Amino acid sequence: MPPLLPRAALMPRATPITTTTIARAAALFSSSARRPSPQQQIPPESPLFINVPNPPQDQSIEALRELKPVKGHLPIPRRVFKQRDGHLKPQDEWLTRSAPTPSSEKSQQPPRSDIQAWKRRMAASRRENMREGVRALYSRKLSFDKRRLERQTARLAANRAAMLAPEREDERLTRASINAGTLQTAVLPDPDRIERALESRQRTEFLSAQKSEARRDAIQELYMKARSFIVSEKELEAEVDRLFAPDYWKKQGVSASGFAVSNIWDLDGKPPTVADMLNDVSRTSSGFMKNAESEKSRTLKRQKEVAEELTGGKLDGI
Repeated sequence: MPPLLPRAALMPRATPITTTTIARAAALFSSSARRPSPQQQIPPESPLFINVPNPPQDQSIEALRELKPVKGHLPIPRRVFKQRDGHLKPQDEWLTRSAPTPSSEKSQQPPRSDIQAWKRRMAASRRENMREGVRALYSRKLSFDKRRLERQTARLAANRAAMLAPEREDERLTRASINAGTLQTAVLPDPDRIERALESRQRTEFLSAQKSEARRDAIQELYMKARSFIVSEKELEAEVDRLFAPDYWKKQGVSASGFAVSNIWDLDGKPPTVADMLNDVSRTSSGFMKNAESEKSRTLKRQKEVAEELTGGKLDGI
């Protein structure tokens, strides 16, 4: 925010008291005088209804509104020495190349008029001003960099001193009591780390063996099922002709209810629901035949698993 302009001391906000002001005030109480214009009427709710003088340094909102905005802005100074070769600019070689002296034959001759002599003096003055300006700017840059480095060094030194400073006596006497064991923040090695490492190795080896065994069983099962894979166009054509034959469902026989099979629902029955699967697991089905079938399939599955464990390989589906 721009600084506030000082105002006249004890200057009222309204018009100063003059003979014209006195005449206007008398006209307000006169019955024969004409009514004042709307611009001259001040309502009671207005801040100007009571004439209060302003102090010399008024920072109120009304004073800020009366200030005229400051036009323009300060230019940002250019970084003359921002390039890598900025330290070479104050030297005579760089200044001579930037503002060389005239070398033509005409410039070596004496001036033929006062205007030509004045122009030569002005050119020489510009070259000299450039030399002095560049060297002054470089010296100012060096002084700025030196002061900035000193401030940074002092700030870092102060921060380091504050960080490494011992605890003050008043802080030590007024702080809360803390158990000495709580202040021990060092992480001590686990005394049982060797035993834990051995247990972890055993678990890792057991999991690796399980994964290897499961992979071996998957490969064996893939090998057992590979005999039914379709690997040629003739086998694919024969399988398509078998499945999409007109009498395919008639060859499947009859369903469990004694009717001819006409679709997959009659052949395999409806899909099992969640309740059916729970009944099979808990063996609480109400049907005797269904219980016998589930017990039979469960026994066959158990026998197959036992045979696979004894032989060490996968068997075909039963």
